[in-house]
Amino acid sequence: MVMSTATESPADAALSESLARWRKTVEAELKGVPFEKKLVTRTPEGIALQPLYTRADLSGLGTAPATVPGQAPFLRGVRADGYKHKSWEVAQEITAATPAEFNRRLLADLMLGQDSVVLPSVASCWRKEDLAAALNEVALDAIPLHVAAGVRAGYVAEPLLELVKSRGLDPAKLTGSVTVDLFAGWLRCGSLIAPLDELFDDLASWVKKADATAPALRTIGVDATPWADAGASADQELAFALATGAALLKALAARGVEPAKAAAKIRFSFAIGPQFFTEIAKFRAFRLLWSRVLAGFGVPLVPANMPAVNARTGRWNKTLHDAHVNMLRVTTEALSAVLGGVDSLHVAPFNELSGATDDFSRRIARNVHTLLAEEFGFTETADPAGGSWYVEKLTDELARQSWKRFQEVEANGGLPAALRAGLPQRLVNKVAADKAAALDSRRAGLIGTNLFPNLNETPLAAPASDNHGRCFTGCDAIAALVPVRAAQPFEQLRAAAKSFEKQNGKAPTVFLAKMGPVKQHKPRADFSAGFFSVGGFKAAGKETFTDAVAAAKAAAASGAQVAVLCSTDDTYPEIAPVFAKELRAVAPAVTIILAGMPADETLAATYKAAGFDDFIHVKSNVRATLANLLKKIGAL
Repeated sequence: MVMSTATESPADAALSESLARWRKTVEAELKGVPFEKKLVTRTPEGIALQPLYTRADLSGLGTAPATVPGQAPFLRGVRADGYKHKSWEVAQEITAATPAEFNRRLLADLMLGQDSVVLPSVASCWRKEDLAAALNEVALDAIPLHVAAGVRAGYVAEPLLELVKSRGLDPAKLTGSVTVDLFAGWLRCGSLIAPLDELFDDLASWVKKADATAPALRTIGVDATPWADAGASADQELAFALATGAALLKALAARGVEPAKAAAKIRFSFAIGPQFFTEIAKFRAFRLLWSRVLAGFGVPLVPANMPAVNARTGRWNKTLHDAHVNMLRVTTEALSAVLGGVDSLHVAPFNELSGATDDFSRRIARNVHTLLAEEFGFTETADPAGGSWYVEKLTDELARQSWKRFQEVEANGGLPAALRAGLPQRLVNKVAADKAAALDSRRAGLIGTNLFPNLNETPLAAPASDNHGRCFTGCDAIAALVPVRAAQPFEQLRAAAKSFEKQNGKAPTVFLAKMGPVKQHKPRADFSAGFFSVGGFKAAGKETFTDAVAAAKAAAASGAQVAVLCSTDDTYPEIAPVFAKELRAVAPAVTIILAGMPADETLAATYKAAGFDDFIHVKSNVRATLANLLKKIGAL
């Protein structure tokens, strides 16, 4: 029995006792396997996710979880009624080859649920005539317009304001954002088109001008998606977004834009990652932490001074193979952003990676907004995730970790100095490498790519480039962030296998030598078939064998480049050496693999001496193993 402390209430004492009994029962069921190893999951942020959360986890979280929506520090949202009277903006990004094509798609989508206009990144190069064509028949004084203006507002802001005036509209009625973002382009390109101080001067001029002519526009952009695109963890994305915002407030204050004025003009943009609860916590933690930053600048913590928060479903985990799974991915991601309380949202069409969306894919993506708002009712309750012991605890842990990283950047002179020293880039690259390693070993999965691939489906066409935006050779060189997609290395394996099939009339093949009855060979035969299909290898060998020599001869006769012996650890000492020696004798070029991990190095050496080239098991590096085999047969 757990003894209560003098300060513990009877209810808390009862909870402690119940938790102790639960833990004891679970540990008994684990039969000696450590609780932390089996049931505690560590996230890329280093947070230990527990299998059970209770009200006890709320102790030590401070007063923020007890606040109400619309109240500082805005953990539970900026609006007191949540989305009840004003939903998030359906801010779908539309790709098109020409301004006229963009306009055609935009007008169609505005009639079918979209309620804001997001000009593409290439709009920063458009002239007034191009903008006029793109925005033909769009009521600019009645619908929010969002433009990422790049590093200088003049590229698009001046033509846009001229267009507005030419239509007889009052620029003061413009809503949305025409944002200058100095850091996103710097991160993607590794340089700036002009010295940073000069660009800060331009930004300050734009903020002042827009405040006088179009005061409802957000004019300062903080795009954190380059961090996520490069594989950053959620705490890194948050920390570096905070550092970007802080750097902008400092620079603008030095140029006559008061922090409170600047704060009210910022629009933050985040990518939504695949970890559902972490992403909910990320958006909640952001408001909490940004409130702390603003307080440090002396900015009053009122809703009007809080930034707009835009979110788009992330690119990191999207795939060309089994692309319809992207529909499921973006749905859960969109839900996490809505539960996190974003102001505007882009849900990517499932085929966005190809660069060729269509009416169908855009409609399905747009309908996700409608389902969340009207079918599932997430507009009815302010902060619907609030009060969840898990969400509140995770939000607190993520906020603490992010603030620690933010302080590290500030201690290194702020974000510009840290970028020049390469500190954030190194941290992100380390996390990206860890994520890649988890995918390579299938400790992390992408359905249809490194798990359960369908070799008969047609993938999306590969995009010309996975990079985003235009780059200029210029000033202030830093280490650029390289966008990565988790699936790319596996897609390269599949592409190599498909090319091999076209050249040779037959796909790379693995022969599954299934020994003994079904219960003896099936688990490892199924594992092996799935393992090799990740690299585009098709499985051969439907029959089963009781004789290892016969199995070896069948493997040789199949013409497969790889043969895998599938049975049990108990039977391998007898049949494995016979199988390998026979197959090596009749088909010396075949790669011979054992399905399973030998119990010790001595046994592994015995199997190697008999002729086995490798072993595959749950701890194998799937991608590296398959890449080596494809290279061996000349496919890669």
